[in-house]
Amino acid sequence: MVEAQDCLPAIEGELEVAGLDGALRIVRDRWGVPHARAGSARDAFFAQGFCLGQERTWQLELYRQMAHGRAAALLNEGLLRIDRLNRRMGYGRDAAAEWEEQSDEARMILQAYADGVNAAVEAGPKPLEFHVLEHEMSPWSPVDSLAILKMVSANVHWSMKISNAQLAAKLGVEAATALIPDVPEQGALITPAGASWANGRHAWEDALGELAAEPGMRRGGADGSNCWVIDGAHTASGFPLVVGDPHLSLSVPAQWFLMHIECDEFSVAGPCSPGYPGPVYYGHNGRVAWAMTHAQGDRWDVYRERISRNGEPRAEFCGASRALQRREELIEVRGGEDVVETIWSTEHGPIVQGDPTTDDEVLAARFALAEPCHDFDGMLPIFRSRTIADARVGFRRYESISGNFCFADRDGSIGYQYTGRTPKRAAALTPVAGWDGSHEWDGEVAAEELPQETNPASGVIITANNRTTTPDYPHYLSWSQTPFRADRLRELLGGRDDWTAEEMVRIQSDQTSLHARQLASRAAAAPSEDGEVRELQALLGGWDARLSRDSAAGLVYHELCEQVARRTARRFFDAPWRVVPGTSDERRIVHEQLKRDSALTLPDGQSWDQLLVEALAETGRVLRERHGAEVSGWRYGDVHKILWKHNLGRDAEGAAMFNVGEIETGGDDHTPNNAGTIYGRAGDHGTSFRQILDLQDLNGARVCMPPGNSGRPGSAHYRDHLERWRDVEYFPLYVEWADIEGNAEGELRLTPRPRE
Repeated sequence: MVEAQDCLPAIEGELEVAGLDGALRIVRDRWGVPHARAGSARDAFFAQGFCLGQERTWQLELYRQMAHGRAAALLNEGLLRIDRLNRRMGYGRDAAAEWEEQSDEARMILQAYADGVNAAVEAGPKPLEFHVLEHEMSPWSPVDSLAILKMVSANVHWSMKISNAQLAAKLGVEAATALIPDVPEQGALITPAGASWANGRHAWEDALGELAAEPGMRRGGADGSNCWVIDGAHTASGFPLVVGDPHLSLSVPAQWFLMHIECDEFSVAGPCSPGYPGPVYYGHNGRVAWAMTHAQGDRWDVYRERISRNGEPRAEFCGASRALQRREELIEVRGGEDVVETIWSTEHGPIVQGDPTTDDEVLAARFALAEPCHDFDGMLPIFRSRTIADARVGFRRYESISGNFCFADRDGSIGYQYTGRTPKRAAALTPVAGWDGSHEWDGEVAAEELPQETNPASGVIITANNRTTTPDYPHYLSWSQTPFRADRLRELLGGRDDWTAEEMVRIQSDQTSLHARQLASRAAAAPSEDGEVRELQALLGGWDARLSRDSAAGLVYHELCEQVARRTARRFFDAPWRVVPGTSDERRIVHEQLKRDSALTLPDGQSWDQLLVEALAETGRVLRERHGAEVSGWRYGDVHKILWKHNLGRDAEGAAMFNVGEIETGGDDHTPNNAGTIYGRAGDHGTSFRQILDLQDLNGARVCMPPGNSGRPGSAHYRDHLERWRDVEYFPLYVEWADIEGNAEGELRLTPRPRE
């Protein structure tokens, strides 16, 4: 059996490779970050592809096969559901068409990156995963990068709309309204900076008018982020601060690959998404720095299609009928039988529910990114930018990426830009009629009309997946939003003019939950004569709502959430596949219902005070049984852990080779220092990268890349940042070559292979 140490790529010496135009220098520092110096922009992107091809070969291959719907052939039938979905959505097919529509500059970027990946794969050695699977990797293509970007940009709003409709048909519109996140009174908005929500009605009541009973599907994920930017007038140095941390699956290898690439045209550093060039979402170019959160833009509509059958099935539209498209896809399954998937599409998009050969009505999903996008036309304008005005030009060209970008320049200015292709139409949170023409899209929102901000008077722009803007904004963007982190960040970032980079560490470390504060104070005030309940109430009443690992009150809150949810939201919705038990979505529903004193989810005849006392009594019984009689010995960290797991680490042998283990952490889904778990088991979601960029000096910016920058299990950088992540510690991301060389671990020089 090949050992992990046998699979490490070369980081020193000289190597002759195909596809390179000139000499290339790659220096890796002692934190595992490659720094590449190239003679041209093309070779800089080649270097990026090469380093990713060296360190993340397995991850690139897995993402590629998922995007094209071939993951079951790579792994096993457990990936068949994902393959069926991604074949149906056609990310690979759309990406192939998109490649044909790219500009010369975008083609240069994507092709250079692909050539770099292929050169690294050719140079070897193969990753350990390929030896385990006996797998050989075929050449990388620019279409693969575009397919991955489509897959990660897709979101699941289409399936959530189907779930909303089914729930409304089963339990009523009020229940569906509870399922959709509300915007709390005085909740923080992204723009105008510092503004608060002032509409007392549920933000999406009017959008739930068209409801249909259709089979449900899974709801959306919990991906999110924090980022904020502070202008130079509000910092001690006079230069802006740009801070960000994305919240994604905490995986092995890491979700990001940290790198610095440099040529005569630009020098950029930041985390890249394995699969396509970057850095896109976070980073800096020495003059301009940026961060973002997922804007969760709703780029899907689901159409109810009336089907007629006179021979082949057809879809009704405005009194006529339109032919359906049909294709069959062969899906290979490793260790199993191949599957033939029949995919029907209307002119709106692929049919995602129903069979047009037998059903009179089916559902089709329309995706705004099915038409070619041109994201990579925005990359070089950002990389070359000198001011926020220059950078905004590039951000506005991002079409796939639904983002809230915060950015700043060394002149002291700050800005915000909402990005992403956005259909122009009314909000539709459930399936709509596809046969009468009343729900067709009216083109897309012009990039200049998307929310933006420049140098607000407050001096601070905050975005944490909260509501974007005020009710009078003329275009529908999304109903997805999360208030708790943004409201907490607004508490932390208000009222000062002397912020420093050091103080940003404290804010990224913050584990205070506004959700916990509200539930704990309400539970502590509920009338009770039970001595054990009153002991817990005293603990919660004196608590600062900080979910630290050593907090006894944090453990009580954690168990109380479970006991309250069992008696309210979980019992009422009675569909764990729609509101997953023990998740932030369930806790959010409990929070909103409790805050309104709504009886919707309460058992008949019971008040919230009565239910909270009952839940506290059961909380005490459970915790004493599991954690001992002494409250002083209770610890939140005993139940709040993150498991860093590899796709091949699901059995004992694979876990020993690939996993990096389980680690206690504080916080939860609703705290700025984000780490989410599902009740009863270790979690795998939270802060996947941290950056603090001080425009006074961008050399040595503070970053953290968990669990490590390498994806090769035998590398010293496979998990070297895990404890640093837990403790909110950082390492420097250097861009000045004297500092890079002073911390060098190895230098690899690439030269072009002579063309035949």
